[in-house]
Amino acid sequence: MIIFANVLLDRQVILPEVFTALLLMAVASTMLTIPRVTPLLAATKKDSASI
Repeated sequence: MIIFANVLLDRQVILPEVFTALLLMAVASTMLTIPRVTPLLAATKKDSASI
């Protein structure tokens, strides 16, 4: 996503403000992934241990 946004910025398809917004959304979604996935992984490990 960041590479794609960078190409668009280099070709002046998007404004620097839009690039910043896309960059912040990419960072925020990456940061939110760990708290969301950790309980799912723990549940998966618990289910596979009982088999």
